[in-house]
This record gives sequence, C-alpha cells and structure tokens, in this order.
Amino acid sequence: MPTFSCPFCGHTLTDSTSPCAQCGKTPPASAGGATPPPRNRLVPWLIGLPVGAFAVLMLVGSLLSTPESSDQWVAREAIKVCNKEVARAPEDRKRADLTPKDCADLEAAFRSQYGTAP
Repeated sequence: MPTFSCPFCGHTLTDSTSPCAQCGKTPPASAGGATPPPRNRLVPWLIGLPVGAFAVLMLVGSLLSTPESSDQWVAREAIKVCNKEVARAPEDRKRADLTPKDCADLEAAFRSQYGTAP
C-alpha cells in the first residue's frame, strides 16, 4: 500500500487514511499523488490557428507566384508611377523629362509582351 507524508505535520499516512492520526487534519486530495487539474487548451488553439492559417496562405501564395507574374506587377507599377508623375504640375515633377507619350509607350510594350491590358 503506498504511503505519503501529511502536508501539515509530516506524519506518514496511507492513501486509505482520511484524517492524520497525529494532527487530526485531513490532507487535500492532491497530496496523495493525484493527477493535476486539466490545463486550459483554448490558448494554444487561439495562437495556433491564426499562425497556421498564415503559414498556409504564405505557402499557397509562393506556389502560385511565378516570375512572369512578378514581372507583370513591376511593369504595371511602372506605368502607374509614370501616369502619376505626368499628372503632376511641371514644377512639382521629380522627372521633368517624362511625357504622356512615354507612359503610352510603356502601356504598348506591356500589351505586346503580355497580351493583355495593364
């Protein structure tokens, strides 16, 4: 029969003894090697689910991304920047040498290279 010590006085008790014979106090239920209370499982799920979803989205994005799609994005952004720069007042432009024809040439080059409108 397993024994344990009374948490109050240290007297040796068996697991079938309720009150301690020496001090008369009843040891708590967890003193005899009982299992600890269950842990809260909500916190790992609250952290794990968003992290896992983010990892899956990053993986899918990297699998769907191609060098051609990256090149198309860069070309589209260049056209947008060109159009914004041409729309500014001449004294506010960072590149005074840009003209609307330059932006139209960029769009035409995009259409001929990728076969679609930017």
